[in-house]
Amino acid sequence: MNPAALIRALRFLTVCLAFTAQAGEDLRFSLWLPAEERAVTGLARLDADRVAVIDALVRRDFSRPAAAGVPADFSARLTGDERRTAGIDTLASAERSRLDAAVARHHASRAARSLQAPLVLATPRPRITTEERRPERGIHGAFSLSYTFGRGGYSERSGSILLTHEDPASGLSLSIGYTETHVKGPAPYYLARDPFLPSPILP
Repeated sequence: MNPAALIRALRFLTVCLAFTAQAGEDLRFSLWLPAEERAVTGLARLDADRVAVIDALVRRDFSRPAAAGVPADFSARLTGDERRTAGIDTLASAERSRLDAAVARHHASRAARSLQAPLVLATPRPRITTEERRPERGIHGAFSLSYTFGRGGYSERSGSILLTHEDPASGLSLSIGYTETHVKGPAPYYLARDPFLPSPILP
């Protein structure tokens, strides 16, 4: 084998081994075969690398969709390089025929297991509901208290309340407020006075 063909064979072997490792959950063809069939198909005479390549080719062959004009035998569906890399060309004619028959039974067995597998139904997703509700009619309010004191016995107490009634249906609101203040001992003051009158005399 020339170096270029050897490199292609090694690359093909690497891809097949990687494919076999990724699909480890499926039973390999070589492990599915009984010991006596491994002998009559010639797999017992092949090394582990070539058996791994055959496992990968069988798995790939099963996943390929059926098409018109495709050969019925497994070995006939492979390319020359694939047969040489897998060592199938080293098998006797009777061994190759038994290998093709074993692959056909393996494919039928896998298809039957797939049909017998329980149907997995997707769990319906729960309906999303929102907790947001339309605001209802209500009353809101605020209260305040204050106390102030100063020199000369001055003190001031004040309190207020504000109530708001809101009606979302009509979009109207009504506010009512009340404030009361008690003052003790303040100096006299005037809100307004006549500028022509004399200023008050503060004590």
